Amino acid sequence: MSNFKIEDSQRWLRSIPTDHHAGYKATHVCAILRCDGCGNAVLSVTDPAGQGLHWYPPPGAGVLDRQVNVGVASAYDEGMRCLSINAFRAAAVMFRSSLSLFVKDKGSEKARGERHLKSALKHMKADGDLHKSLWEWADHLNQLGNEGAHPEDYDDVTGAEAVGLSKFVRHLIRHEYEMPAQLLRDQGLLGDD
Repeated sequence: MSNFKIEDSQRWLRSIPTDHHAGYKATHVCAILRCDGCGNAVLSVTDPAGQGLHWYPPPGAGVLDRQVNVGVASAYDEGMRCLSINAFRAAAVMFRSSLSLFVKDKGSEKARGERHLKSALKHMKADGDLHKSLWEWADHLNQLGNEGAHPEDYDDVTGAEAVGLSKFVRHLIRHEYEMPAQLLRDQGLLGDD
């Protein structure tokens, strides 16, 4: 049973004429769905068999705590949008940007002053500003982000790799921004006015 109801009872089918797209014919079914829980709407694009192809907003995007650095949140959301349209290289680059912006926000002066992200991450690890369990993942994210930005030098970023990066960045955001903010709220020390 789904948690969504079709918001607009009218679903439309759109066929693109084959003579305009080099013999390619695309057929998609679009629907606006409303969540029974939160009441928010989502646009769903499915193939004729009902397999979901695209969702807007993409799952996981736009649901971050207000205490998350604006740049980090924006890069993460853009990475999620890239992921939702299978733009895996672009997603990897945006997730790497999230990490870079995290360093600029939470790193020591020495880390923030580094020109290269790998060196900045090493400073954060040495300074204790980045938990050692996160450092290896951060280093991996940096490498895959570089691969996405320089496809001429590396293999393509796969869908599985891009999804893995999204999960890591989401975990980093949760660990470094949302959990501390929630603790402060629970102690009555943070009001989100």
